Amino acid sequence: MGMKSKIKTFMGKSLIGVGAWEWYLRRMAQRKQAIVLTYHRVIEKWDRTLDYSQPGMVVTADTLDRQLAFLKKHFNIVPLSYFIDRTPNSRHPKPLCAITFDDGWRDNYEIAFPILQKHSVPATIFLTTDFIGTDRTFWHTELMYLLMHGDVSRYRLLQYVLQAYPSAVSHRWRRLVRSGGTPTAYDLDPLIEAVKATCGEDEIDNLIRDLRHILGTSGSLLSERRFFLEWDQVREMANGGPEIGSHGCSHRILTRVNLGDAKEELARSKVEIEARIGQAVLHFAFPDGAANAELVALVGLAGYRTASLCRKSRDRRGVAALVLQRLGMHEGVSQRRDGSFSEAALVFWLLRAPREIWT
Repeated sequence: MGMKSKIKTFMGKSLIGVGAWEWYLRRMAQRKQAIVLTYHRVIEKWDRTLDYSQPGMVVTADTLDRQLAFLKKHFNIVPLSYFIDRTPNSRHPKPLCAITFDDGWRDNYEIAFPILQKHSVPATIFLTTDFIGTDRTFWHTELMYLLMHGDVSRYRLLQYVLQAYPSAVSHRWRRLVRSGGTPTAYDLDPLIEAVKATCGEDEIDNLIRDLRHILGTSGSLLSERRFFLEWDQVREMANGGPEIGSHGCSHRILTRVNLGDAKEELARSKVEIEARIGQAVLHFAFPDGAANAELVALVGLAGYRTASLCRKSRDRRGVAALVLQRLGMHEGVSQRRDGSFSEAALVFWLLRAPREIWT
């Protein structure tokens, strides 16, 4: 981790030093290109639990503040709607950038929203509607809590249960047990990724149930916490700047459900958000960025104007929505080896961003 950070910083400094970064920005502006960035959670401080979130989903308030200041300096930050309402032949001296937040975490209101207002930066917040206004949590949040607070002496007993799960999951679990002690968010990240990649919803439900039973954890902390936004907070943000989009209802990976269920999630989430905030919902972001040509076509048919995903489908026939690829943002993309903020590392990361043509 440290060596990678050192290399990123060195490469970023080199790009800035030889003028490649400024050339890149000018070239983007000339070609009317834009980048779209994705955030998830914003927390006050960096610690071992990361509030039960994966490291790649988390940025601290200070880092978000610094990243937005940097982005505002080098890009013209616009809302997603700019890409569909743009004026023909309009030009900008700087390339465009759009900021998005996925899921609908409570900290988007409590921490991110004031920082966005401080910088006068527009954003789009994508809501997972079944979780808004509830005390529900994502499965990976509960999994992290259980493994951090459960009875560590029972970890080896759980190892026998996990043999029934895909080999990638049981392998990651064995490595975790061998490491010893109470795991951190970083320790648990590979296990969660293995579960995401190999387990269906029923298997994940069974896994959480087995964890609760074997580790003897009540989950009382999670029952006392509300991780997601309330609808009045959503309305306040909608009236104060950020656009509100849909991230579906259940956060299920839509490429893993039948098209009928996917269509229902697209429609139901849109209807609920519009009824709650009194505004049209024009933007949809696929959970986990996973999509295909059929799903992208359904997004347009459901009345959305943009569809955000990880990779564009090559087959664009019948697609009514503007398809956007995004780059994930988190704490590590702008860190030096010692953990301090680095513009050079951020430059190196942003060069990975897919470039969208906005006119």
